Amino acid sequence: MARPREFNYDDALRGAMEIFWQRGYRGTTLPDLLAAMGMTRGSFYQAFGDKEATYLAALDYYDTAVVSTVVDRLGRCAAPSAVACLLPMFQSSEADTRGCFICNAMVEMGPEHPEAAQKTRAMADRLRRAILSVLEHFASPSPDRTLPETADLILHLYFGKQAMGKAGGAAADWEGRLRSLV
Repeated sequence: MARPREFNYDDALRGAMEIFWQRGYRGTTLPDLLAAMGMTRGSFYQAFGDKEATYLAALDYYDTAVVSTVVDRLGRCAAPSAVACLLPMFQSSEADTRGCFICNAMVEMGPEHPEAAQKTRAMADRLRRAILSVLEHFASPSPDRTLPETADLILHLYFGKQAMGKAGGAAADWEGRLRSLV
């Protein structure tokens, strides 16, 4: 008879996401991963297979836990303007020093891991579509660029903000910058 799981799968994935987000794929050792997930080596291998499969599962968990939350929040935004809807994406949090998990994965794994690259592109595309939806609801097209181009700029500004935050330099007038685009 098989032994029952002695860990919570979602808690373990959350722990994996956090350690990969903080240290990256290459910077995370198996002992780090086991400690973050609260698992024994045997349970880890039985439930997740290996470090690579766990990393991909952590990206999926981030998509569900973080990206879906942001997309949903943007889709339900009842604020009076596009800037007011988009600004929460740019407000500081404790996560700033970790950067963006999507960006980190794009840079570290994307060039050599097609599945990680595909997952990060899909998450970025979902964020872009949610930004575009906000713009379509509130903003008038600029004579200088289309709404899809503006959505691209805002997404890239967001990713840049996250990258700069990882290096300790993200403080800026994000509201003013958004107003200049919308």
